[in-house]
Amino acid sequence: MKKVAKVLLTALLLAVSVAVSFPTNNVIAADAKTPKAVRYDTDKAWTRKLAKAGYVFMLPNADKGALIKANGNSYSKKTLNKIVNNFTLFKVKRIKSVHNGVFADLVSKNGKYKGSTTYVNGFYNKNLLNEKLELLINVELTVMNAKDLGKPTDGLLTQAEAIAAGLTGQNKKIALTSIRQLKDYIKWGTMAETPVLLVGRYPGNVLEEIK
Repeated sequence: MKKVAKVLLTALLLAVSVAVSFPTNNVIAADAKTPKAVRYDTDKAWTRKLAKAGYVFMLPNADKGALIKANGNSYSKKTLNKIVNNFTLFKVKRIKSVHNGVFADLVSKNGKYKGSTTYVNGFYNKNLLNEKLELLINVELTVMNAKDLGKPTDGLLTQAEAIAAGLTGQNKKIALTSIRQLKDYIKWGTMAETPVLLVGRYPGNVLEEIK
């Protein structure tokens, strides 16, 4: 009798072990549907997004020290003025989060200038000055503000999509990319999902500072 009881106990323990090791399909399915807290969980992903845009960024405040060399020194005042006055174009090489700030490593299109500046007020997308994209930009900013305030975005997003669809050529390509990135912002809501087109207008408004 004791032998039979021992066998039954062994079988029971084995069954429990198997059940713990192999959860049911329902549990697996539930885990598979659980979304990540954020999409851009590393600076590398954010860097790739901005770098892909190419040489489209300008430094309106370079002459005020908004471009620092890797060794911590600044360019000469004459050089910084030249960067601003010549509307020198830059590409993002790396985004790095430091404490509560975000810094961007940039390189100029002619390869002469390299340095770091802040993401919020250091540079802006040259396409913000494109009059044909102005309406889209304003509506996209409205969408992002609505998202930040917890208000509905569907109607505003539809409006932005209609504006993008009405554009042509390179402007349409830029607009459609921006709409796709805007949807990412609606879904995830972190600064890294800011559409590249809006860099310099959100967060913060670099253009307002240089008027």
